[in-house]
Amino acid sequence: MMTIYNRNAGQELTKVDALTQNNWIEMIAPTADEIAKFTAELSLPAYFLEEATDKNVRPKIESEGTDQLFIIHLPYNDLSVEHSGLDVKYRTIPFAIILTGTHFITVCQEETPFTTKYFMSQNLNFGAAHHTQNTLNILNQTADDYIVLTQKIEHEITAAEDELSRSYRNPELYTLLYLNESLLYMATSLKQMLHTMRKIEQDGALEMHRDDREIFVDALVELEQAYAVTEINQLNSNNVMDAYGNIIQNNVSHVVKLLTAVTIVLSIPTMIASIYGMNVPLPYQDEPEAFAVLIGVMIVMSVVVAMIFRKKNYF
Repeated sequence: MMTIYNRNAGQELTKVDALTQNNWIEMIAPTADEIAKFTAELSLPAYFLEEATDKNVRPKIESEGTDQLFIIHLPYNDLSVEHSGLDVKYRTIPFAIILTGTHFITVCQEETPFTTKYFMSQNLNFGAAHHTQNTLNILNQTADDYIVLTQKIEHEITAAEDELSRSYRNPELYTLLYLNESLLYMATSLKQMLHTMRKIEQDGALEMHRDDREIFVDALVELEQAYAVTEINQLNSNNVMDAYGNIIQNNVSHVVKLLTAVTIVLSIPTMIASIYGMNVPLPYQDEPEAFAVLIGVMIVMSVVVAMIFRKKNYF
C-alpha cells in the first residue's frame, strides 16, 4: 500500500493522488507493481526498494547521487502472539527512509508508530531542507521505543521469576526462553544501528546544524543505553533460566523421592495381604486372632519403615 501526503494551506497532512512537491510517501508492504512504478517515476536506484522491503536486511546507510537510503530496525510487538509464553512476542522489523529530492519516503512491511499523527505532533515539515530533522527525530523516537520495550520485557521477566518460584512445571521457562529471544533480536538490531549511527557521524552522511547535532547525540546516547540495558537483561534472563531450570529439576527429584518412599511404605501391607490372600495353606491361618495380628504386623512394619525414611529425610 502506498499513500502520498502533503501539507495543505492549514498545515495539515492530507492525502493527495499524485506526486507534487515536498511530499511524504508512506509505503506499507508495497506490492511488486507499486515498487516498479514508484522506482521508475522517481528514478530511484532499483536496489533501494529491494533492500527496503527485505525482511532480513540489516541497518545500513547507502547513497547514490543525491538519493540516500537509511535502514534501521524498529522494536515490534507482534499482536498475533497473545502471551510471551506462547511464542516470541517482541521482535525487530526493518524500517527504511529514502531521501530523494524534495520527497521523504518511509518503507516498512508492517504498520509503524510513524504515522500522520506522529508527524503532526512533532510539527515536522517535508522537503530537502527538513530531511535531516525528520530522520533524526525518527531515530530519537526509535531509541525511546527501544528503552520502553526493554523496560516492559524486564517487568515480564520479573513476573516470570515470581511464577517460577512457585512452579514445578516447564511452561514458565518457555516464557523466559521467548523473552530471551526477543532480547537477542533487540541486542542484534541495536548493535547494528549503533554501527550505522557512528558511520553517519564519521562520514557526515547527514548535513547537521547545531540543533540537529544535539538531536543526533541524544539519539546515539539513548541507543547506547538501550543496548546496555538489553545486554544486562539478556544476561539476567540466561542466569534466571539456568537457576530455575535447576530448581525445577530439584523439585521434581524431591517429588519423585517422596512418591517412591510412600510407595515402599504402602507396599508392605500390600505384600502381606497378598500372601495371606492366596488360596494355599498358610501358617496360623486357622488361629482366631490371625486377622488382628496381621493387621498389627502391617501397621508396625509400615510405621518402622516410615520412621526410617523420615530420619533419612525422604519425607
